[in-house]
Amino acid sequence: MRFFSFFPVKILFLFIFPVFILCAGLIIKDKSMQGKPEEHGGLISGHEQSLVPDRAETIMKTLSAAYPDRIGPAEFRNGDWAFLIGDKWFYYAEGRILPEEIRSRTEEYRPLGFNSNYQLELPSWESTFEQREARTRSMEENQNRGNRQNQVRTARRSQYFFEALWNIKNFDEAWDQQAEIDFLGHEIKIHSGISHLMAAINKIILEEAQTNPAVRQWINSLGTVEGWNWRNVASSGNRSFHSYGIAIDILPKNLGGLATYWLWTSRHDPQWWNTPYSRRYHPPDEVIRTFESFGFIWGGKWLNFDTMHFEYRPEIFILSNIPIKTEV
Repeated sequence: MRFFSFFPVKILFLFIFPVFILCAGLIIKDKSMQGKPEEHGGLISGHEQSLVPDRAETIMKTLSAAYPDRIGPAEFRNGDWAFLIGDKWFYYAEGRILPEEIRSRTEEYRPLGFNSNYQLELPSWESTFEQREARTRSMEENQNRGNRQNQVRTARRSQYFFEALWNIKNFDEAWDQQAEIDFLGHEIKIHSGISHLMAAINKIILEEAQTNPAVRQWINSLGTVEGWNWRNVASSGNRSFHSYGIAIDILPKNLGGLATYWLWTSRHDPQWWNTPYSRRYHPPDEVIRTFESFGFIWGGKWLNFDTMHFEYRPEIFILSNIPIKTEV
């Protein structure tokens, strides 16, 4: 009789105890996940995730903030993020930034490039090893498929956004938008919308040259300074930012055997991406920092390096959380 009176209690205990252990484990796990999301493999609760902007919202709001005098506030409409440029709506359109009437034709264009990891310090040679190795594999795969390195890609970058942003759709409109300025003793044409920034950069560099022999020597060595130039990017069907007058190339009279542009280097060096910094032409650090402080990215930090090149892209600095000067 004592066995039978104890049996139900024993069965009940065996049932309750595992349930208690399971609940306790879930409680402990829940407590352990209350730290920062990145401390737990990037896990974010549903409520937290709703507060994190997606790529479309981030890009469109950033562009609006980068060009407040040209782009209206970003808003969510018709199932996508959009903003006004003039009287025309532009939609994120999977990164293509297309006008409303063709927003569904995303397959015809490649997404626009908006780097969110631009760095003020030149990346160490060691830290870019994996990128260079990946480039080697990519080039070998292209050669195995019989592709030419310089072929034009079938899907091109949409020009609509930048055309509207800078009010330029053709050569004549581009010509009308340019202002002629003196930059480091060279007459160049640059978009009138950023001519005041170029004037400020010019002033700072010339002042630096008065006490910095390296900068003074660099200015004296310059042979070619080019701003506006209506053309496409070499080896692509994409319009160069020079066509809008928002980029500048600065070259010395003599490169002294140094590399400055990946495409030129590739003509005699199949592994151009492995050209070390010591064999590349670099403007003085003070010059690079001055350009960057006004929202100009430097092509010397690209894997497809272009060390003579600067272009005005303030959105890249905002995305990378790097402050720039907004007033001159």
